[in-house]
Amino acid sequence: MEKRAILAILLTFFIIIFWTLIQSKFFPPPPSKTQPQEVKKEEVSPQEKAVEKGTGLGESRLLKGGKSPVRRKVAPPKEVTVETQNYWAVFTSDDARLKHFKLKGYKDRVKQSVIAIKLTQFVDEILGKKAEEPKKPEPLDLVNTREEKDLPLGLTFNGLNLPLDENWEVDKEQLRLLQDGEKGEITFSKSLENGVTVLKRFMCSAELYSIKLEVSVQNGSSKEVRNQVGLGWIGKIELARLAKEGDKDYGLKYTFLRNQKVEKKEFGRTRGSGCVPGCGSQKTTVEPFETEEKGDIKWFSFGGEYFTALVVPPASKEITLAVKGSEKDLLTADVMTPSVTIPPQGKVNAAYQIYLGPKDENRLKTLGVGAERLVDYGFFTIIAKPLVWFIRLTHTVTGNYGIDIIVISILIKIIFLPLTQISMKSMKEMQKVQPEMNRLKEQYKEDKAKLQQEIMLLYKRRKINPLSGCLPMLIQIPVFFALYNALQNGIEMRHAPFLLWIVDLSAKDPIYITPIVMGATQFIQQKMSPTTGDPAQAKMFLLMPVMFTFIFLNLPSGLVLYWLVNNVLSIAHQYYLNKNK
Repeated sequence: MEKRAILAILLTFFIIIFWTLIQSKFFPPPPSKTQPQEVKKEEVSPQEKAVEKGTGLGESRLLKGGKSPVRRKVAPPKEVTVETQNYWAVFTSDDARLKHFKLKGYKDRVKQSVIAIKLTQFVDEILGKKAEEPKKPEPLDLVNTREEKDLPLGLTFNGLNLPLDENWEVDKEQLRLLQDGEKGEITFSKSLENGVTVLKRFMCSAELYSIKLEVSVQNGSSKEVRNQVGLGWIGKIELARLAKEGDKDYGLKYTFLRNQKVEKKEFGRTRGSGCVPGCGSQKTTVEPFETEEKGDIKWFSFGGEYFTALVVPPASKEITLAVKGSEKDLLTADVMTPSVTIPPQGKVNAAYQIYLGPKDENRLKTLGVGAERLVDYGFFTIIAKPLVWFIRLTHTVTGNYGIDIIVISILIKIIFLPLTQISMKSMKEMQKVQPEMNRLKEQYKEDKAKLQQEIMLLYKRRKINPLSGCLPMLIQIPVFFALYNALQNGIEMRHAPFLLWIVDLSAKDPIYITPIVMGATQFIQQKMSPTTGDPAQAKMFLLMPVMFTFIFLNLPSGLVLYWLVNNVLSIAHQYYLNKNK
């Protein structure tokens, strides 16, 4: 294959990347108008089904003729606080729901360096914008709704929510578990007018992010009660925050494991075909939707790139998952167990697990339901996982993930060194045969087929492989994307500082110094590399650093650091070869 064809392939690849970035940033599609979703007749909601059946526990709160029962005098709502080694949680007696779940070890934003703050404010003043003081980091709260009726972990029975006109009784107001091995529980109880009592028992451990929940329905009446228990999670879809702040932590997708297959729906960037990391137009609202899934559902997750609220239902092959997205950007999910009949004076229990915390593979694996599959490194998982493992290993020595990325950059360069040597040798040989190729082009300029044949014979005679010159670049593309996915999904990389103004390796450089330096090193590398002598090709190659700089502006600074180190090592290697040729 002639080198011009290889160059055309590479340039096409970079042009596609460049154009998708330009299109997403300067020509975003117009926001779609939200249309009310029509409900088909065969798609009957769980609430409608329960009303049609008409004898379940959910209707026990209404008297005959549709009149509301007489309200009893109850105590005002109570808040129950729970503190463990990993979180502060607040439960409310209004329907025994979760009001706050703040993580001790993770903040909602990173504290910017003084250099980045001053430079950003200086640029804002030049542009005539009002300089804003950066917000202070606060503990990350995985309950991102505030209205009482929108709080998570409420119960449904036969698809209906219990009314919130009365509080649940609770056995304590505070629980502190700060020592290893400590365990404790909080029990909420509620008695209904038909003799049915519902208990919600939350069991917490000092060192775990997971909470065990036991729901017990006791039938104290003289009649059978049909019961289908559902546990709900309600969360705000954070598209507006993603678009404004680039926050990918939480509230951007839901995922579930059904029949050993991971299924998900993402609300974040809409990626077009050929889109690359950092491109894609951003939506700020979600279109209303409603779905219902059934089967052997092991878990349901609502989260983002780094954190999740995960619900594990009781083991059953007949779990129902109903998910609804509203025009208020609220996601409501109901994980329902199979319907059972409770005999008079009988009871039924449903055991759930709730995990609220970082998407840490080791912690998720302890749940025993394949929840570790929630951490997804994409198509290049086979490369990304060893990279993450090695970075964790070196971090035990360095204590700085930026240095770990430098170490792995050097290691990868050493591994690819033989290919680099072959590439450089091939490029030098190509440079030597350039006069002969020019002669062939002049001799056979009227016969393209004969020209290609003679060029291939020349390559064969001089033992030149034109593809070998591009081999290192092509092989590093999977490593590039694997490291990108590791930075985007590895919880260790979130808010991981390096030096000076780089305080988060998973986010872009706030003052764009590293991508500009990277572009400069790319230019130096191009100037030092052997050329074929074709002025047109040389000019096209010199455009590549500009394209690379533009692409890397909004990529994670850890990824830019990797490419920058790789360029510096390539320059040093080329300098050594040029000096000793």
